[in-house]
Amino acid sequence: MTPGTGTDTLPGERPRGLHAAAAFARKSASAGVPVLVALATLTALGACRGREAGPRVSSTARGSVGRDSARVVINEVMANPRVVPDERGEWLEVYNWGSGAASLRGWTIASGGDAPHRIGADVRVPASGHAVLARAAANNGGVLATYVYGSALALANDADWLALRDASGRTVDSVAWTSAPNGAARGVRDPSRPHARAGGDNWVTQIRPYGAGDRGTPGAANEGSVPGAGAPIARAPRTPAAPAAGVDSVGGGGRDTLELVVQLLDVGQGDAVYIANGASRILVDGGVDPERLGRHLDRLGLNGGTVDVVVISHAHADHYNGLRALFESRRGIRVRYVFENKDPSPNATLADLRDSVLARQRRDGLVYRDTDDPCANGRPICTLTLRGGAKLHVLRPHPSGAEVSTNDRSAALKLVGPDSASFTMWLAGDAEHEAMRAFQTAGYATNPGMRVRVLKANHHGSCNGVTPGYLDATRPEWVAVSLGRENTYGHMHEQAKAAYARAGLPWYRTDQNGTITFRSPGRPGGGYTVTVGRGLPTMTGRTDRRSTQEDCR
Repeated sequence: MTPGTGTDTLPGERPRGLHAAAAFARKSASAGVPVLVALATLTALGACRGREAGPRVSSTARGSVGRDSARVVINEVMANPRVVPDERGEWLEVYNWGSGAASLRGWTIASGGDAPHRIGADVRVPASGHAVLARAAANNGGVLATYVYGSALALANDADWLALRDASGRTVDSVAWTSAPNGAARGVRDPSRPHARAGGDNWVTQIRPYGAGDRGTPGAANEGSVPGAGAPIARAPRTPAAPAAGVDSVGGGGRDTLELVVQLLDVGQGDAVYIANGASRILVDGGVDPERLGRHLDRLGLNGGTVDVVVISHAHADHYNGLRALFESRRGIRVRYVFENKDPSPNATLADLRDSVLARQRRDGLVYRDTDDPCANGRPICTLTLRGGAKLHVLRPHPSGAEVSTNDRSAALKLVGPDSASFTMWLAGDAEHEAMRAFQTAGYATNPGMRVRVLKANHHGSCNGVTPGYLDATRPEWVAVSLGRENTYGHMHEQAKAAYARAGLPWYRTDQNGTITFRSPGRPGGGYTVTVGRGLPTMTGRTDRRSTQEDCR
């Protein structure tokens, strides 16, 4: 799957049997959230300059299992058997192209509309080995399943997706398709290459008969596979990045790694971004629902640990209210820094959250910063250096005033990976046109620089959150949009999608793709990958519409 790639348009047949239209209509389940857990230390520095050039993104659904030694992918899928009913003929094959064995005990298999199925047996996949996960034990007379999931999953012959998640809930691999060949499996050519779009150029429809006559290579190398592809990869040593000294130091400990992970959490109509690098952890906004954010906190393993920095982009409930879960005493989460603009607000829920912050400030020494003076030294930029070497620039927002909207008071952030040529990201809450102009007037295009690899869309994909000038200033390769399914605002607006399309920019969106994860290894030339829980790039939502706002025409 490469930037700009859309959905498949391969011919297919209507769903049949268990995949009738009624069954297919329920294929819209949410997907899991990758996990990175660590204790944290940050150092705040002055502004950082630099051009982020280098290798382009590798967009892929492949993943790891928390270490370099085992890399498990969905390698072959039989979704549409012909000679036997679906309940006896469907299967998927996984392949481990890492250098160490992997156990799938506790892992889950998810498919659109089906409840995730947890693997309860100790399914071992050796290095360079396969495992067949099937609906029936003696599948099609020719497949002896390594593991039988039974009626838990029903793969659609029309559009559907599969996701494989490890025991911590992280999506290790996922694939999606818009049609499935009748009586034939599709297999991956090269598991080390992007393969999230089944039917793309890294997939081959199998022609070798097996069992009663359907075609596929269950438990064996795929036809059309590249010789030597997916050979075991030796584990590469990582060198911890030394923390830099600076104005502010928030202590902590733990083992540091260079890898940077950024997750746009699926929190519905709102924003919540989790950042982890080395031993450092950051939350930018928390969505509107404390219970929903709480489930992410659970899966991320943050309970009883430390979140070093919380940034509230601006005073709207769909950005701050979910953070109330972070301060629940039962979770035992220590928070070291909170940044927000501290503007007066009539919202009682924001007052409650601020009371929690102030109580922690008195009791635990939490540092509470105003984004209008982010480093408490009068300078417009405060730079936090994470333990793995990444940097987060917190930028003063548009100055307050009678004519300035709450959205335009959103603070801008620039995230720079340990290797600045590999990954950069720009985040600006719900900033609208006035604030976007103010960012450039303030000189942010020069210091710290607005050009980035990834842009978090302003204002949930609203047309007032993007302009041609803004895209020219940021020049991203990907756009990531956080929004809710069937929202009442019409997001993503058709004008915004058209602006991104004119700029040649693909997007992922949490309402259609679930949690969106960017990973960069942090080493020079390492680039980055983007993974999602489900779906394809550049999708359309059911409630997308054209905005009638004056500034969007």
